Amino acid sequence: MIFITEELDFENLSSDQVHHLVPKRPLGEFSWDTPIRPLPLMDYDLTSYQAAVKGFHQRLTLLRCARNTRHSPTDAQIEAFTRYLVENQRDNPKLHFGHGSWAIPEDTAMPSDAAVDFAFVPSYLAVAWLVLVTERYPHVAGNVTGMAKSLRRGLRFIFIKDLKGSGYDSNRELLKAVEYLSLGGVFSFIADHRNEYPRLVEKVRAIETNVMGTLASAKDYSATDTYSRQKALQLIRGSDKDDSLVCPPVWHQWQLSQSAWAYNRVLEIAPSIAARTIFPLVKEKTVEVVQRLREAFHAVKPKHAVFGQRRQVTSDPIELKLDVSFDSSIESVIGQVGIVPWVNHLSSQGFMKALGQTFLSRFSVELSDLYANDPDFSEEEFALVIQNVRPVNAINSLRYRFALVGKG
Repeated sequence: MIFITEELDFENLSSDQVHHLVPKRPLGEFSWDTPIRPLPLMDYDLTSYQAAVKGFHQRLTLLRCARNTRHSPTDAQIEAFTRYLVENQRDNPKLHFGHGSWAIPEDTAMPSDAAVDFAFVPSYLAVAWLVLVTERYPHVAGNVTGMAKSLRRGLRFIFIKDLKGSGYDSNRELLKAVEYLSLGGVFSFIADHRNEYPRLVEKVRAIETNVMGTLASAKDYSATDTYSRQKALQLIRGSDKDDSLVCPPVWHQWQLSQSAWAYNRVLEIAPSIAARTIFPLVKEKTVEVVQRLREAFHAVKPKHAVFGQRRQVTSDPIELKLDVSFDSSIESVIGQVGIVPWVNHLSSQGFMKALGQTFLSRFSVELSDLYANDPDFSEEEFALVIQNVRPVNAINSLRYRFALVGKG
């Protein structure tokens, strides 16, 4: 990240203030056509668990937050993943965690906290997906045999522990579970189908009470922040229907990621363009002082003359204060890097604030190369090298000090 992520004001946020932001490379390397590891998770394998959860979360996030964009999954992709979830749901009431989950077998040896993760986290994400498909893509849900039955089982299972985690992280894991389920609009779904799920309505009320009571009074390692609790309460109470509340953290993350990607692309291209643009002005100033470097170079006599050996000397830096601007060069590159339209306006000022030191370092190297290849200086017995370039005034970064040295 190259910007500080500001907290969003969820109390006053509206859909009119938030734009659909979708990633050019969604949530890392990802393909709808790459199958996820077969379920259920039969082994206590952290790597496989993390990969499965990441895959579930990637798909769910795009299904909810990239809707009506070119990054939204197709009906065929939605149906394929829905079938995958329905067909791989555990259906064995003798299992320790009950049927209706995407859990591991009862006899798998693992600590209780890991068991909660392995059993419930994939189930939260899977149920959220099934609810979202049911509500927003009924034409797809109707094509999947056993969809409604699988959803009922999954809903009953995920609330067995009232979304509680385990150990010191129990409270934070509860808030994370609320976040996962909200991506699917699960709380609103239960409220809208209260006659069908009366026991789940009571479960949700218990969770709400827990957030207001136990979580609010927890101290030390079990403490949670007020902001996260307030957001969770809003989601539980039905605001999980609103994309402008559920998706902004994801949109904001994508936007920052894309801004960082764009600025790093600019960093690859801009230094050489800026060097070529500014070199004539720097060269004009250099001609006036290069004689000093020549005199300093020839004034140094080696203590021991060795036939064929070139003198190794370095002059003191000669500073040139120039009023130059990199804005035009940087802006031209910003226009070339293919920034997606939903990213906030990128500017040369923002780029220099984020990557200014690295840019000036690379710019110095590019400028030194131009000196080395310029016919007016290539015949010298020494090379002209830009030692560093730094702004004279940090507030108004138009005047720069160029430290030029002669080496030979």
